[in-house]
Amino acid sequence: MKPLIPWFEVPILRIPLPSGLPWEEIPIHGFGILVAVGFMLGGQVAMKAAEKRGLDPEVINRLIGWLIAGTFIGGHVGYGLMYEREKYLADPQQFLYMWQGLSSYGGFVACVPIAIWFFKSEKVPLWPYVDSVAIGLTLGWFFGRMGCFVAHDHPGTPTNFFLGVYGICFNEGKSVACHDMGLYEALWSLSMFGIFMLMDKKPRIPGIYAGILATAYAPVRFAMDFLRPHDHDPRYFSLTPAQWWSVAFLVLGLWVLYIRLNSGDAPVWKDEGDSEGGEPEASAG
Repeated sequence: MKPLIPWFEVPILRIPLPSGLPWEEIPIHGFGILVAVGFMLGGQVAMKAAEKRGLDPEVINRLIGWLIAGTFIGGHVGYGLMYEREKYLADPQQFLYMWQGLSSYGGFVACVPIAIWFFKSEKVPLWPYVDSVAIGLTLGWFFGRMGCFVAHDHPGTPTNFFLGVYGICFNEGKSVACHDMGLYEALWSLSMFGIFMLMDKKPRIPGIYAGILATAYAPVRFAMDFLRPHDHDPRYFSLTPAQWWSVAFLVLGLWVLYIRLNSGDAPVWKDEGDSEGGEPEASAG
């Protein structure tokens, strides 16, 4: 089957500004809109998951601003250090240009310790809140990667796969289709959101969702990076930076699953008779 997705370009929404300002307009790209939607809807899902566990959803709401900062700062710094290290170290001012490149693993490496620090500082149970964030992340990640898809900023190698996208390849014309990593990750994250919604119909040991998410993402990302142009990304012992981070996240995810399954903790769940904002309840299941 031939590729089915034609070349497309999402129009830029331009908001004019009053005269006398340094800029004449504010351009709003499809990527930015979809990322904003991802944070908004992902945050709502995480808050609902927290409420289902008898937790305070406002704790999640207060965390979102920190996660936005961690995503963009960590993502951009990670991109510079992993993919453009010589350029960024030669001109450190490049680290300030947050819109010029993002690394997903850079964002994860920043956001994971930020979330742990935040929950510890709030003096709330860590693992039930981490699970709530993990559930919301699957939906937020879908919209974020759809932003990458409409921006065509993660092209792979030429392909005849039916999900190939025409016109996005490096140094190729619009008659050639290539793998689109943004689209593939968006579909993966949407499937994980569906799986988590089915899983969340019954109580689970706290920490399971976080462990599953890291363990499931790592091999998928590792495999997809083989579809990236070999001469476009730096390689270390034949692997991309993201592939090395995938190995680390697989180990981390398996470790989380091991310690949580052997923790002896009961699932945290809010019984139907509990009042709003009640304390988390330990339920058998």
